[in-house]
Parts: sequence; structure tokens; C-alpha cells
Amino acid sequence: MSLLSIFQKNHENLFSFGATVCRASSRFLLVFLASFLLTKYEFGIFNIFLSIYFFSRLFSENSLNLPFIKFATDGENDPALVSFQIILLKILYVLVVSCVILVCSDFIVKYSGLERKRLLYLLPVMLFALTFYMFVGQVLVAQLKMRHLFFYELLNGLVFILCLATAFFFVENFSTEKLVIVFSLSMGVSALAGAYVFRRFIDVVTRVSKELLWKIIHYSKFTVLSGISSVVILKADVLMLGYFRTPQEVGVYGMALFVNEAVNVVFDSVLRVCLPKASALSGVGDDDRIRILFRQSVKNIYIGIIPIVVVIAVAAPTAIHLIYSGKYDDSIILIYLFLAASLVKPVGYVAGIILGATGNIKIDNRNCWISALLNVVCNFMFIPRFGVMGAAIASTLSFTSLTVLHYVSVHHAVFSKKVHGEIIEK
Repeated sequence: MSLLSIFQKNHENLFSFGATVCRASSRFLLVFLASFLLTKYEFGIFNIFLSIYFFSRLFSENSLNLPFIKFATDGENDPALVSFQIILLKILYVLVVSCVILVCSDFIVKYSGLERKRLLYLLPVMLFALTFYMFVGQVLVAQLKMRHLFFYELLNGLVFILCLATAFFFVENFSTEKLVIVFSLSMGVSALAGAYVFRRFIDVVTRVSKELLWKIIHYSKFTVLSGISSVVILKADVLMLGYFRTPQEVGVYGMALFVNEAVNVVFDSVLRVCLPKASALSGVGDDDRIRILFRQSVKNIYIGIIPIVVVIAVAAPTAIHLIYSGKYDDSIILIYLFLAASLVKPVGYVAGIILGATGNIKIDNRNCWISALLNVVCNFMFIPRFGVMGAAIASTLSFTSLTVLHYVSVHHAVFSKKVHGEIIEK
């Protein structure tokens, strides 16, 4: 098979991977600069802030991602009308979340280990920039315009580098606050540029449809609940470390998470293509092709992550020691544990996307909450005694449980549905 035919067959996945690499590169550069420019203590504060940011974006942004793509691609609704309802809800959700953050800022600072309230004042600006930036990308994803998405994410990466380069000339003594401002500014500028460049794909009907609006809100309730549990699995360990331990230990843990971000690039790129395809196949009731999509998506993730895992396992100890002069050597054992956990995730991640795209969001929600509660309990038991290693073990156990639950659920709720129907008919 020629390279051209391979590219034509997998162009959507390849462009999706390229888009994810571009987006991850911006995050990678941000975290790398934070780890390199900030002290170990300040890098811990930076990671605590990022965890709070991920929780807040869950309510304001992530909760609408799956409903947007599902309702825009299921063939039952006008995508232009869906877009306008999503815009209204994005604005509303950001305002509500921002108000809650500001009202509860003292509580958040006290129990997260953040220590600086002024960091929370940056979150509303960051969330508005994010939701505008993500909207353009979500429009392209819903239409499977992966080549255009790649250029959009590449544009964002270039804008971020330009903003950083400018900041280095005018800013002294970088802090968490200054890095967050630069990152938010780059997202806002990229969103404006993307909205102009890709305006022909952004079709919006400025009409409120109460029926569609409530359908999206109802669906987003379940994505919020699933999202909360997912973020608890991903970020509760950081916040609980901040509560039970010191920011320096959070910094060590954050370094291990940072190194493993390379693996998450593959997950994001494959799942971005899997979601709209599964939603469209669910709309026409093609369970056989959904099963094929599931297997192919899992296969693609493994093809992508295995080389990355091998490279990180071999190179990480030496690279971390040389780059940071031994400052983060104590994170190496955590890196290996997270690499092992990443080999368990693919089946569970794809199964979760299939459950959400096929309307089984309640099952996805149930599974995520079971694993999230397991994560919190394990963190509560292990962190006071074992510190960062306890948090890593708790995270690994929760990912493993989620994979098992999702796989069993997608098998019974989606893949076995046709078989059960044939048995009933007979």
C-alpha cells in the first residue's frame, strides 16, 4: 500500500492528531516554562491553579462539548440553530461559574492550598477566552473539518509563541499570574482570528428554540455530572495533595503529570474523530459500524501511544535530571507508574465516548462516579501516609476500574443490543 493511499485512508485521524499535537504543544510549552522559570514551590501553586481551572472549565465549557457535537451531527436538528443555543448557554455557564468562583474564593484558597486569592480573579477572563476559542474548534470538529482544525490549532500555537516572545521582552520575574495572562491572551486572539478565517463554516441562526435549548440543558446536566467525576479522577489527587501536603510535593506530582501529557495527545486526537462519527452512526442505528469504530479507535490509540511510552520510559530519567539539574528526580518513579496506567486507558476512554455518543450518558455518568468516589477514598487513605506515591496509586486504581466498567457497559448497552433484539424477535 502506497503512502498516498495510507494518507487518504487515514487523513481524518492524521489531521486530528496534528491538531491535537499543536494544541498540546501550547500547553506543553506553558507548563515547561512554568516548571523551568518558577521555583518548585511556585510550580506547585501553578499546578493547583490549573486543577481549579480544569474544574471550572468543566462547568462552563466541557459540559457543552458533547451536546454540541451530538445535536449538530445526529441529523435531527439544524446545526445552525444548535450553534446559537450553544452560544447562549456558553455565555450563561461562564457567567454563573465565574460568580460562584468569586463568591467562594476564600473557601477555595483555604482548602486547595492555592494560597493566593488574586489568581482566582483571572479565572473568569481565562474562561471567556477559552469558550470563544473552543467554539470555533467545535464547529470544525462537528463538520469533521480536521484539516482546517489542524491549521486552527497551529495558528493558536504560533500566536501563543508570539505572545510569549513579546512578554519576554517586556516582563520581568515571571509568575503564575503572568503566565496565565499570556496564555489567556493567546486564546482570545486565536479565537478572533479563527472566527474570521473559518467564518464560512460558522453558520448561526439567531433564533431561540426553547425545545432544543432544554434538550441541550438536559443533556449537559449528565455531561456535567460525568465531567465532574472525570475531573475528580484526573485532578482530585492534585487538590488533595495541596490540602494534605506542601506545594513542593504538588510540584513533584505535577512534573510527572506533565511528562505524561505526551500520551494524552494520542487519546485526544483519536477521540475527537470518534465522537462525531459515533454520534452520526447512532443516529441511523448502525450498531455494527459502531463496533468497528470502537475497535479501530482503540487500535489507533495503542499504535500511537506505545512508541511514546517506550521513548519516555527510556529518555525521561536522563532528560529530567539534565534539564532541571536534579530538582525533579523524585518524580521519575511516578512517571513510570503513570506510563503503566496509560496502557490500561484506551479501551475505557473509547468505550466512554461511545456510550455518550449513543445516548447512554447516564451509564457513562454512573461509571465515572463510581471510579471518582474510589479515587477520592483512595487519595484520602493513601496521601497522608504515602504522599505523592499514594496519589499516583489512587489515580491508577481509579483509571483501571473505569476501564473495566466502561467496557462491560458498552458491550451490554450498545454491542449486545442487536443480538438481544434478534433473540426477542425469535
